[in-house]
Amino acid sequence: MFNTEELHYDYSCEEDEESSWLWIAKMEDPGLPEPHCYSLLFSAEGTHAATLIRNFQPLSGDEAQEYAKQLAFG
Repeated sequence: MFNTEELHYDYSCEEDEESSWLWIAKMEDPGLPEPHCYSLLFSAEGTHAATLIRNFQPLSGDEAQEYAKQLAFG
Protein backbone atom coordinates (compact mmCIF):
# COMPACT_ATOMS: atom_id res chain seq x y z
CA MET A 1 0.00 0.00 0.00
CA PHE A 2 1.43 3.36 -1.03
CA ASN A 3 1.42 6.08 1.63
CA THR A 4 0.36 9.41 0.09
CA GLU A 5 0.35 11.39 3.34
CA GLU A 6 2.69 14.41 3.38
CA LEU A 7 5.30 14.13 6.08
CA HIS A 8 6.96 16.96 7.96
CA TYR A 9 10.64 16.94 8.81
CA ASP A 10 13.35 19.11 10.24
CA TYR A 11 17.04 18.68 10.80
CA SER A 12 20.21 20.36 11.91
CA CYS A 13 23.62 19.21 10.79
CA GLU A 14 26.22 20.77 13.05
CA GLU A 15 29.95 21.07 12.46
CA ASP A 16 30.29 18.73 15.44
CA GLU A 17 28.25 15.85 13.99
CA GLU A 18 27.47 14.52 17.47
CA SER A 19 25.13 17.52 17.88
CA SER A 20 23.17 16.79 14.67
CA TRP A 21 19.52 15.75 14.76
CA LEU A 22 16.71 14.75 12.37
CA TRP A 23 13.02 14.12 12.91
CA ILE A 24 10.17 13.02 10.63
CA ALA A 25 6.54 13.25 11.72
CA LYS A 26 3.00 13.34 10.45
CA MET A 27 0.49 16.04 11.30
CA GLU A 28 -1.96 14.59 13.81
CA ASP A 29 -3.86 17.61 15.11
CA PRO A 30 -3.34 20.87 13.19
CA GLY A 31 -5.29 22.74 15.87
CA LEU A 32 -2.52 22.23 18.41
CA PRO A 33 0.67 24.31 18.55
CA GLU A 34 4.03 22.83 17.53
CA PRO A 35 5.36 20.33 18.46
CA HIS A 36 2.12 18.93 19.94
CA CYS A 37 0.40 18.81 16.55
CA TYR A 38 2.85 16.17 15.27
CA SER A 39 3.15 12.43 15.76
CA LEU A 40 6.80 11.40 15.60
CA LEU A 41 7.57 8.63 13.10
CA PHE A 42 11.37 8.65 13.00
CA SER A 43 14.25 10.41 14.69
CA ALA A 44 18.03 10.19 14.67
CA GLU A 45 20.85 11.97 16.46
CA GLY A 46 24.59 12.33 16.21
CA THR A 47 26.65 10.89 13.39
CA HIS A 48 23.75 8.68 12.25
CA ALA A 49 21.59 11.78 11.76
CA ALA A 50 24.44 13.62 10.00
CA THR A 51 24.74 10.80 7.45
CA LEU A 52 20.98 10.82 6.74
CA ILE A 53 20.92 14.63 6.51
CA ARG A 54 23.65 14.61 3.86
CA ASN A 55 21.31 12.43 1.79
CA PHE A 56 18.41 14.83 2.40
CA GLN A 57 20.19 18.09 1.56
CA PRO A 58 20.24 17.81 -2.26
CA LEU A 59 16.57 16.74 -2.38
CA SER A 60 13.47 18.89 -2.64
CA GLY A 61 9.76 18.47 -3.18
CA ASP A 62 8.64 14.96 -4.09
CA GLU A 63 12.14 13.51 -3.81
CA ALA A 64 12.49 14.75 -0.23
CA GLN A 65 9.04 13.37 0.62
CA GLU A 66 9.96 9.97 -0.82
CA TYR A 67 13.19 9.87 1.17
CA ALA A 68 11.31 10.84 4.36
CA LYS A 69 8.80 8.04 3.72
CA GLN A 70 11.59 5.52 3.18
CA LEU A 71 13.09 6.46 6.54
CA ALA A 72 9.76 6.59 8.38
CA PHE A 73 8.08 3.50 6.96
CA GLY A 74 10.98 1.40 5.69
